[in-house]
Amino acid sequence: MSQMPVRVVVHYRDPDGPTETLAAAYRRAARDLAGTPGLLGHELLGAIDGDGRFALLMAWRDLASYRAWERRLRAAGHPSPLRKFQDRTRPGGHYEVYVVHDADYPAADAAGAADPLSQPSG
Repeated sequence: MSQMPVRVVVHYRDPDGPTETLAAAYRRAARDLAGTPGLLGHELLGAIDGDGRFALLMAWRDLASYRAWERRLRAAGHPSPLRKFQDRTRPGGHYEVYVVHDADYPAADAAGAADPLSQPSG
């Protein structure tokens, strides 16, 4: 399983603040994540009902890469600008890790990319 791609979903909540506050924190976090070994990409998703729920979807090459990053983050004291927005009210915790068992990305396949998040945007 360690060589299979994984996705990490981190849940955030900002019910009182403007969306721009969390989005600005995401942009700072994105700069911090740039060049992280094994990180293929990430997206900030917002709930369509506008209730202040967000999710960060992170695509990792494999579980080992994610765990190595997580160890470095923990050792550094979890300095993410998004930390204060973590939704710790969720049953089961504020984040989840999933292994990608199967996927179908026709556009990525046509471009010759193994993962749609590894393609340059354009």
